[in-house]
Amino acid sequence: MLSRTDRYNPFFRQLLFLAILIGLGVIIFWQLSFFVGAFLGATTLYIVLRKVLFHMTERWRWKRWIAAVVLLLVVCAVMLGAGYLIFEVVASEIPAVNSALLLKGFEVIQTKINDLFGYTLVPAKLLAESRVFITRLVSMLINTTYSFAANNLMMLVILYFMLVGGRSMEAVLFRYAPFSGRSLKLVRREAKQMIFGNAIGIPVVMLAQSVTAALFYWIVGLDNILFWAFLTGVFGLVPMLGTALVTVPLGIYLLATGAMWQGIVMLIGAVVVIANVDNLCRIFLMKRAADTHPLIIIFGVVLGIPLFGFWGIIFGPLLISGFLLLIRIYYLEYRLLRNDTPPPSEA
Repeated sequence: MLSRTDRYNPFFRQLLFLAILIGLGVIIFWQLSFFVGAFLGATTLYIVLRKVLFHMTERWRWKRWIAAVVLLLVVCAVMLGAGYLIFEVVASEIPAVNSALLLKGFEVIQTKINDLFGYTLVPAKLLAESRVFITRLVSMLINTTYSFAANNLMMLVILYFMLVGGRSMEAVLFRYAPFSGRSLKLVRREAKQMIFGNAIGIPVVMLAQSVTAALFYWIVGLDNILFWAFLTGVFGLVPMLGTALVTVPLGIYLLATGAMWQGIVMLIGAVVVIANVDNLCRIFLMKRAADTHPLIIIFGVVLGIPLFGFWGIIFGPLLISGFLLLIRIYYLEYRLLRNDTPPPSEA
């Protein structure tokens, strides 16, 4: 039994209060976990639109709700355009896609590798099990997004109130942020670069790779150009190999079927042009966006797609980047890093 003195001990009361807060927070988060993606999306869009919002409200003297509505209409137009392109155009091509185009190229590569080493280095079972992988991958990206229509609607609602709140909302958040002045400045700077790197950098790179690949697919006369271009953009997120997982097998397939000049053009374009589009995009985005590590992108996509559907391609890497940023802030805030720690010596 606690004594009367212990029962009214300030530290004990603080722990009890924190336990109640954490318990209620866990219950609320658990029940609203479906809308985590909506909150992340709204936060991302707010930071992207923040400068435009303040320009409209402080320089042009627009009312905040009018500026918020105008920006929401722009966001809706972009989302509807992207949604129509992905769902109506790309998804409609899935039943007509001949995945044998890609698999035939992999089979040629498999045969060459096995003949080169003199034994079965790449088993045939691997290709047999991957015959439906490509179509299933794109179908998963699209079908999981259909269930997030309500999530996207909630994202727009949250974004509206964030835009209306503006600087007053930011002032409240900064007031209660558990960081000191130095750490708070670091959070603001790193978070802005991180969000621009993921929310803008990843879609821009995917779009550039898809458009470039579509141009080459049109030149060589492939069918279902939009599907293969979309698949090229998705595979472009894979470190090291990237777009070559799609473009090189397609080029080899064209050569194997006798389309010599088409295959040569496809392979040259795959190695020289399409594979280097992401580097060109990073040069233009370097001043505004942080250079996200490829491993963060690939693990973020694996994490994000089951959680957020198609938008997990953006929010997954953003989630991992935010987690790593918080670890860094924690070490800086509580001075856990030693400035005199010598760098590791090379072996």
